[in-house]
Amino acid sequence: MNAAATSMPRPATPGYFASHWRSLDYFNLYRLTLATALVFSGLLFSTSDLFREGTSGRFQSYTFAYLMVAALFVLGIRARWPGFQIQLTAHITADIVLFVLMMSTSEQLAGGLGLLLAISIASGGLAGSGRLTLLYAAMASIAVLLQHGFSILGGSQGLDSFFQVGLLCAGYFAIGLLAHALTLRALRSERLAQLQADELSLLNRINALAIKNSPDGLLAIRGDGVVRHASPRALALLGIPAAVIPGITRLEDCSPELARASQLMLPGTSFTLNTPAAQLRVRCIPLETPDNSRVLVLEDQSQAEQAAQRLKLAALGRLTANIAHEIRNPLSAISHAAQLLGEEARDATQARLIGIIENNAHRLDRLVEEVLTLNRRDRMKPVHFDAAALGMLVDELRQTEEIPLDAVIVDMPASLHFQFDPDHLRQIVWNLLRNAWRFSRKQAGSLHISAHVQGGHMQLEIADDGAGVALEHQDKLFEPFFTTDAQGTGLGLFLARELAEANHATLSQIPGHGGGCFRLALRGGE
Repeated sequence: MNAAATSMPRPATPGYFASHWRSLDYFNLYRLTLATALVFSGLLFSTSDLFREGTSGRFQSYTFAYLMVAALFVLGIRARWPGFQIQLTAHITADIVLFVLMMSTSEQLAGGLGLLLAISIASGGLAGSGRLTLLYAAMASIAVLLQHGFSILGGSQGLDSFFQVGLLCAGYFAIGLLAHALTLRALRSERLAQLQADELSLLNRINALAIKNSPDGLLAIRGDGVVRHASPRALALLGIPAAVIPGITRLEDCSPELARASQLMLPGTSFTLNTPAAQLRVRCIPLETPDNSRVLVLEDQSQAEQAAQRLKLAALGRLTANIAHEIRNPLSAISHAAQLLGEEARDATQARLIGIIENNAHRLDRLVEEVLTLNRRDRMKPVHFDAAALGMLVDELRQTEEIPLDAVIVDMPASLHFQFDPDHLRQIVWNLLRNAWRFSRKQAGSLHISAHVQGGHMQLEIADDGAGVALEHQDKLFEPFFTTDAQGTGLGLFLARELAEANHATLSQIPGHGGGCFRLALRGGE
């Protein structure tokens, strides 16, 4: 038999645990040991007066048969065939038959062999979970009584020995009842332990699944700094490429800064840790174990801020959409009234005031339109764009904003092509182009628009030659309603980023270009 075959698990029997088969295996090992001892005893005392005349050879034959039967039972236990209860009954029956036959060869050995038969009954009850224990006791009692009755008929025993045999049979039943009660109790404990093991296994699988899919990273650390567990998310947030070996790898070898800070942390406190992958908020939770283990929870601050931002914007979007619809009607009336007043204006003061009304009404109308566009960002109909189509869009927007032709430098490869929603792309490029012209020097070549493919991503950059974005404003550029222009709405860049993300693209500000520079990156062609 090859190694693969020997390593295969043994087949199970429905209704029985693996411990039942182990018990039966141990029981049969006892039987093999006893049979071997009986064989040697028969050979050693074959010429003594221990046996009746002419029965020594029969005793040796019975012991050899007992040894052979026990050896054959080993094969059945290994194969798990036939079923457990059938094998156990066969074991007890073989013990009863062969012990009674051996008892018939010697009156001096009958009492001792009868006590050994009690061990078989008790073992059968314990190994078989209490099933059929009283039946085994009854079978043994009947067999012993029959053997004793034949001995009396043969003249080798007297009637007064029935009392001793009766006590032995009563002992069989007492042992059977005790084995039955103890086995039922052990079986209940074993079933309870199995249920608890299954529940614990299920709980471990649930915990492993929850840890694996948690947005936060989890590190379990011993008091001496050895890592007991590290979730994949924790390794990603810390930027650790190598696998961590639980119980061996030290935290200081993976993240020295985190190791030093965690030693100084008090339970319930937190601190901020910057890694190449993210900015983390680290919390310490003690486990109250003898080795002072603790759990470090690594929270990605950017994800928490994005989630809060999404919730805020969702509520803001619903509110502003309702308000925008309510504003448009009175706003149209104000604009119309201002136009009528403008036709009847008699002096410069009235004309100036009417101009203020119209300018602010136009600003409010643009704000309403941007809010409504924001709420329609999920209605995408992407189409194919190439270099020619993108160039036409840039030229159209340049003319709309009245930007001189020589002020814009366009640089893009002829093989450029990508997919994007046309209305969304128009809104994004319009906002970026308008802002770039507003803050540029308004000279020839002030605006530079370039497009290229890098790593399978199409990148569109719009840069100007202005003063650039102030350092204190860089973190607020894409926040809604943030603006440095008194005439701006503060929604342009925010709207552009939202539309970019709706098209699976990213819009970011690129520092270090002298002037302002914004990049729109999305999946593109070759």
